[in-house]
Amino acid sequence: MDLDLEALMEPHAFRDSIQWRLARKGVLCDGETRPKGSGGKPATVTRIWQTFETDIRAAASRHEVPVELIVATIATESRGNPAAERSEPGFISYEETPHRVSIGLMQTLISTAREALGDASLGPEELRDPATAILAGTAYIARQKRITKFDPPKVACAYNAGGIYHQPGVNNRWKMRQFPIGTGAHADRFVAWFNDCFALFDSDALPGPSFARELQN
Repeated sequence: MDLDLEALMEPHAFRDSIQWRLARKGVLCDGETRPKGSGGKPATVTRIWQTFETDIRAAASRHEVPVELIVATIATESRGNPAAERSEPGFISYEETPHRVSIGLMQTLISTAREALGDASLGPEELRDPATAILAGTAYIARQKRITKFDPPKVACAYNAGGIYHQPGVNNRWKMRQFPIGTGAHADRFVAWFNDCFALFDSDALPGPSFARELQN
């Protein structure tokens, strides 16, 4: 797995955002000494990992994406619900507006999933299948690596907004566009779930490819 860990572990920012860095137990923000998770035991990421571990491992290996990014995306997007669905303004039908509806564990737009997997026939039923949903979302994360470098907050925002764009809202400490616009809520949730993964893998066999494994070397 091609990761520039040294760069990720140096304090950095996006334009006028807070500073953050990757540490051995997760992402540290603005001078924190310990990564902040979702609070309490990592119940959500544990459930996601135990339920979908085989599919997550397969997608991670195929696309060389750290498993923590996949688990955090699932937790942020659907909390592990394979039937999750969200339509956007302008949605008419799956056939007419596949770019206006997100389906499955990783809440991938039908149009995005088709492009990421190179399968124009992909539809809502396929995305309700956990293996296909995870593979499509992971392929999309891999495709965005050239702009995210697998930097967790950037992965969260690029996945959510389709790219990395400046958004200077006073309530958006990351200064990257995400929804709801003007807030940093999406990246905040993602980073918390990402950090929870390190608590999970502390007591579990280290998966691969993963940040946890790379940071132990």
